[in-house]
Amino acid sequence: MVTQHDIARSLGLSQTTVSFALRGHPMIPKATARQVLAAAKRLGYRPDPLISALMAQRSLGQAIRLRAKIAFVTAFASRDEWRRSHYAAGCFEGARAAVLARGYLCDVVWLWEPGIQGERLSQILWTQNVQGILLAPLPVDLPPIPLTWDKFAAVTLDYSVAKPELHRVVDDHAYGLERVMTEVAQLGYRRPGLVLRASQDVRTHHSRLGSFLVGRKLRPEWEDVPPLILPEDHFDEKLFAVWLRRERPDVVLTEETKLPAAARRLGLRVPRDLGIAFFHMELPARDLSGIQIDSRSVGTIAATVLMRMIETNERGEPAVPTTTLVKSFNWQRGRTLRAQS
Repeated sequence: MVTQHDIARSLGLSQTTVSFALRGHPMIPKATARQVLAAAKRLGYRPDPLISALMAQRSLGQAIRLRAKIAFVTAFASRDEWRRSHYAAGCFEGARAAVLARGYLCDVVWLWEPGIQGERLSQILWTQNVQGILLAPLPVDLPPIPLTWDKFAAVTLDYSVAKPELHRVVDDHAYGLERVMTEVAQLGYRRPGLVLRASQDVRTHHSRLGSFLVGRKLRPEWEDVPPLILPEDHFDEKLFAVWLRRERPDVVLTEETKLPAAARRLGLRVPRDLGIAFFHMELPARDLSGIQIDSRSVGTIAATVLMRMIETNERGEPAVPTTTLVKSFNWQRGRTLRAQS
């Protein structure tokens, strides 16, 4: 990151002179100011908005109360609906603790406030000294979000935001499914079936489906059970019943919490007749077997990435978006898988 000190050193001037010139101070000769501005452009200097705001307060003789803010932006149907998503709430708690420890503030912002969207919302956030945006996990895909992105550092916590393409921090879906497959293999299951929603499969770039198909090929003792890909964004008990009778898996890999009750309504005893393993559980569940997702760590790591971006003055849509995967290791033994033989 180019600093005022770098500009001063390249021109043989003092840093004070460079600072005054960049702010258009009248005591700096016009020729010197033009020289400084040209050097700043040549070197790629960008002012740090935090320091600029701090210096402005000092020049006005104001008490220094400036603290940069991070906005946890939600886009659920209602303002507080995100709190009912244990994954989103966990991400928020992890992010909030991380930013407070570094001296930032963290505010929740609802994207759909009546009459306050797009450019106006961007201006409000900017004037409130919001420097970074964390896009909360969302239940559905979103159209392009109309914020002025070049004002902010931004990280998304989900795959639901296609535009703009931002840096992303998410739980490691492929690892989660691999862990579930390892557990059911050790328990002696030989006909695993995958139940997955099509919308989630597409959104996550087929990470779980791909892991399942590869994992099945790598285990020659496993029999071939075609996955059930649910066409709608909800669990369909009728489709599940047809698939179950036709394919007869001995264990189902899923995140559908309604599935155990559906299996029992079909006359199956869980886990005696059918095992069920969950590759994504948001809450500890004593009766369910599977992986509890560490959403708090996802939020903590995302906030750490975002603060680094703020402090290195990285704003707007990145030229090369990255994805950081966070593994969850908390396996819940539960009661929907049979005991080790």
